[in-house]
Amino acid sequence: MDMFRGETPEDIAASTDVPPWHRRGKDRVLEGRKKILELFAAEKAGRPYLHKLKVGPEGGELQTTNCTVSVPRGAVTMETEITCQVINPNDVTISLEVGEMLVSDIIELGPPGTTFHQPVTVQMHCNSKSSDGATEAAVWVTEDGIHWTKLKTTEESEGKFSVVMDHFSIFAVISQPKQDQFTVPIEGFKLTSSTQPAVQISFPEQAVNTETQVTVQVQEVPKRAVKDIKAKDQSFQNLVGTSPIVNVETVSTSEVQFRKPITVRVPHPQHYMDIQHEGPTKLRVMSCEEGTEDWVDVTDIISMSRVTEEFVEFEVTHFTRWIVIVLTDIYDDPEELDPIPLHLCRWLQHSAVQFILLQRENNTNECLIECTPASNAEERRAELMNELYTGPLPTDEVCIFEGQKVEARLLGNVSIAPSCTQQHITFHSRKRNRLQLQVEAHDGSDGNGTVVFFALPRVNVQKGTNKNVKIRNVRKKLEKLGHPTDDLLPEKLCELPIRVPSGTKKTSKEAHDSAAFVDVGKYFYFVKDNVTTDWEDLAFHLGLPNPDIRNIAGRNRDDKSRCMDMLQEWKKKKGDAATIEVLMEALSEAGLQSVVDELKKYPQKVAYYGLSSPAKGLEETSPRKDRCRVS
Repeated sequence: MDMFRGETPEDIAASTDVPPWHRRGKDRVLEGRKKILELFAAEKAGRPYLHKLKVGPEGGELQTTNCTVSVPRGAVTMETEITCQVINPNDVTISLEVGEMLVSDIIELGPPGTTFHQPVTVQMHCNSKSSDGATEAAVWVTEDGIHWTKLKTTEESEGKFSVVMDHFSIFAVISQPKQDQFTVPIEGFKLTSSTQPAVQISFPEQAVNTETQVTVQVQEVPKRAVKDIKAKDQSFQNLVGTSPIVNVETVSTSEVQFRKPITVRVPHPQHYMDIQHEGPTKLRVMSCEEGTEDWVDVTDIISMSRVTEEFVEFEVTHFTRWIVIVLTDIYDDPEELDPIPLHLCRWLQHSAVQFILLQRENNTNECLIECTPASNAEERRAELMNELYTGPLPTDEVCIFEGQKVEARLLGNVSIAPSCTQQHITFHSRKRNRLQLQVEAHDGSDGNGTVVFFALPRVNVQKGTNKNVKIRNVRKKLEKLGHPTDDLLPEKLCELPIRVPSGTKKTSKEAHDSAAFVDVGKYFYFVKDNVTTDWEDLAFHLGLPNPDIRNIAGRNRDDKSRCMDMLQEWKKKKGDAATIEVLMEALSEAGLQSVVDELKKYPQKVAYYGLSSPAKGLEETSPRKDRCRVS
């Protein structure tokens, strides 16, 4: 192997030299090296590697480290290429509730919308271990990256979960508190939670007039949650303890009417949390409807049928979420109880994290940001330093939610290169949360600035369950819905310093990319946000051939990404001929004159659209030590 001594794996993969003992299989060796180069290229570009397999009427199986797709005989009538790639979690929105977390890679199977004559089996691989059996995992599916549907899932072995589908889409495995399902007969029934036996739901005879499917889910509340929220908010000082959160639902496409009250039993808060308290106390029952965060005190409108030292029983006429809290019984003005369970839920969802910001030693324009659990931050930073990165110590601890999106903004004499189409990172405690950026200094001088991290408004999207509804039809109904929290403001979490020396050397590819955005490229952010669904018309008038347009559509999952990709492809192909004048003419021909008018009216404002600039009021923000808090 002297011929490869001193070379990197990438150098070896790029070589066309083949050892004498492999000459007969030269083509096979070179083809293997080509695939390795594709992996290196995908990693550098931040693109997922695309696994491919051609299957015919006889069927086939696509195996990757993330999933296995089994296509049975007769599923397709002609040779069909199927694909599999891992999606960056930053590219989708998963609305997670208390106790839920992403435990797999997010997989896109394609081509999107591919349908089959026979159901195919998708087996997802993940890291989902529950030592006490209190959690379980299920496969979720989405077509638009926002609205998810929980599928009927089979656990084939530890860490492998299968679903049966008739078309391809985007899949992920989500861990959640275990959900028990029971069939309630007309004769009556008592349901007991498998994870918390003190939780029982009792149906008297004739409470239902037909067999009814009911699910019970228990979310444990640790004693330290009560201690923490009392320490942070003086208004919660009267709180003594709580029961677990109990969620009961009927599995039905229509509302189930109960003919008699149902009895719910939960452990008494003081017994559950092993709390000794002297002095008078009072019990309150709080409820919260599915899909909301609005907790309401329902003690006075339900019947508290039995209270002992060990449990509390109350009667209800419909199902929802409940928690029982115990408070010191004081005779002041009635306290507001609604925030107590809300803060408990947020405590259960948040994680203490730290942000790591590092730059390549030999190229400080290349910036890496990671959001990692605080318990692992120092170790993770040391690992990256060994990979020839350098940078400041991690931030102080801050608290964010599972699935929280965090935006990175640059202030000072530095900015994010316009070629970077993404400036946010999504936190999942079981995944590596990474954002790679190209940064640059202004005006040829040394760049000194700050990377400020903002928690973006949470998006609450109600999830569906699979009731034999074609998901692609559901998508059509939902695609017209707007973002429900556009007007909410981001919240500052923390910040880190960054420096980009003016003499930083760029690689030839980076220099080419940067040069390509000196003129027309700085308008691409504005164009892609205002063109969106009309990007194909614009591509046509810019002269891109149909095969290129189809490729762009296939490798991106939303219209904004497709538009940006198309504009970059156009700039790459046309070079110096890709001018703002040509772009505006094509926009006009595509019926997008309003975009042209904005470009002409506010050229300076549009040129910096989407780039990192100080938000209102940020210029006066002084550095401070950020405390851990729930965003």
